[in-house]
Amino acid sequence: MLRLMLSAVCVLAAAAPLHAESPTLKATDISGRWQGDSYAIGGAPAKLTLDIVACGGRWCGVSVEANNSCGATALKLDAGQTTTDNVTFKGTLALARGTEPYTVQSYLIPASEGDPVRLQVIGDTGGTFRIFRRSFPFEAQLTRTRDAVCKPTEIISMAD
Repeated sequence: MLRLMLSAVCVLAAAAPLHAESPTLKATDISGRWQGDSYAIGGAPAKLTLDIVACGGRWCGVSVEANNSCGATALKLDAGQTTTDNVTFKGTLALARGTEPYTVQSYLIPASEGDPVRLQVIGDTGGTFRIFRRSFPFEAQLTRTRDAVCKPTEIISMAD
């Protein structure tokens, strides 16, 4: 009987999936080309591609055009704050020249079952990010596809 019970325990132990603790994300994990859908209130989903690179101790996201050419610096983020669940960045996103930029919060979200690391960007116009809003006028879910190629064309400060 004891042999049967030990055999059953061994079989169960061998069949149980091994769960390695997922590595903790760092702010530097934001570096790279990120692509995905973006949503703005009143509009259809649009593809968004950003090359995010370090710039002056912060992070800049250069828009990548449909033909893979480098556009303007659209995303300006701080250095990032690591928590137990994600890495949070604060900054601005300007998608069209001459329009008011969105004040955004971005989150590097760890990989989960079948999902890669994601970058979520949510924001609002008006200069102040309000986390307790019921909805945000802008939201994007991006995944990293490769290393960044585009670089910012000018020196960026968070005041810009």
